[in-house]
Amino acid sequence: MKPIQSLKQLKRISMEYFSAAHMAKQEGKLVVYLNVFTPVELFYAMDMMPIYPENHAAIIGARKVSKDVAPAAEGMGYPIDLCSYARCDLGSIKTGISPTWGLPKPDLLVVSNCQCGTLTKWFEVLSRMYHVPMVLIDVPHSGRGEPDPAAERYVRTQLEDLVRLVEQLTGRSLDQDRLTETIRLSGEASRLWTQMLEAASKKPAPITLFDQFVAMFPIVSQRGTQAAVDFYRGLVEELQQRVNDGVGAMEQERFRLFWDNLPIWPELGRLSQFMENRHAALVTSIYTWAWSQLAVGDQDPLADWTRQYLYTFNFHIEKRIEHYVELGRQFQLDGYLYHSNRSCKYISQDIPEVRSAVTEKTGLPGLILEADHNDPRLYAVESLERQIDTFLELLEAKNR
Repeated sequence: MKPIQSLKQLKRISMEYFSAAHMAKQEGKLVVYLNVFTPVELFYAMDMMPIYPENHAAIIGARKVSKDVAPAAEGMGYPIDLCSYARCDLGSIKTGISPTWGLPKPDLLVVSNCQCGTLTKWFEVLSRMYHVPMVLIDVPHSGRGEPDPAAERYVRTQLEDLVRLVEQLTGRSLDQDRLTETIRLSGEASRLWTQMLEAASKKPAPITLFDQFVAMFPIVSQRGTQAAVDFYRGLVEELQQRVNDGVGAMEQERFRLFWDNLPIWPELGRLSQFMENRHAALVTSIYTWAWSQLAVGDQDPLADWTRQYLYTFNFHIEKRIEHYVELGRQFQLDGYLYHSNRSCKYISQDIPEVRSAVTEKTGLPGLILEADHNDPRLYAVESLERQIDTFLELLEAKNR
């Protein structure tokens, strides 16, 4: 099948980003480490260089370097049961092995605990290793995301403190015009990203989830920049042309499937070919939709960021089930693949209950795959393939 031409730009975009990261200190820019759901627009507006250890770890996995660095973290005392993202990043620092020439030393770390608790501890380790301050955005969660004025005041106060700290570190006040511009660019990138995801609802799907995973780099690391907007605008235009021409991501699309949880980064290429050979298109995932909800307004961005932390990322089980059911309808799914991810217990612990509820509501079967998103020592890809083959046979019989 004809490859998506826009994706070829990602190599250049990635190299330019990491080159700029390693040159930041020479250009007088402060380097800040962030987790992915942090208000990156603020840091671009303050002319700081945002870096994502999670993104670095995913690249390590995708480039099949995990086995060379994760054991080094275990040698430092971090058990193999710990998140493989954290082990790969810390092991890379220990060994000096990295597909991105490593990451530049940070001047500040900013992390929130709304995503997972492991990230907070991971960033605490980085703070001690580099002897730099860490800011924790502490986010209380309760119930089903009902409005909580006290919690909103609590989180907003922390964001106001963060702005003041960044102003102190950089020695200049926040430029509201520049913040408005980065917010505009971030919103446009998120809008285009959403259009890309929605394109896969067409039959045949012009893009599969494997290419969406590859296309994530700018929306993660460069949201709030013109580079991200330009890339996604070109990608969306190409996908729209494919839809108009009836060009699918694979020949004879027979099955349309959902993927739950993070991808298995070391097997991205292998599983992509495996699924294509069986005419099974992974068309959507809860993971990729997260970046469609990160746009904020320029009138009161602190209020919008506060609501995101408290409500958007409060992914309670009922909300999760409802979302999976809606995606099943929107993307005309035939079944669900649930990645029970050894490294992400926060998302994986509810999978049996989620699968049962989604199947009850949709009538669509689901397969649970035991694996890990970044450490190939923790699963056997051949076993995963056999399970998927059996599942596709079940779908074939069901369709008949």
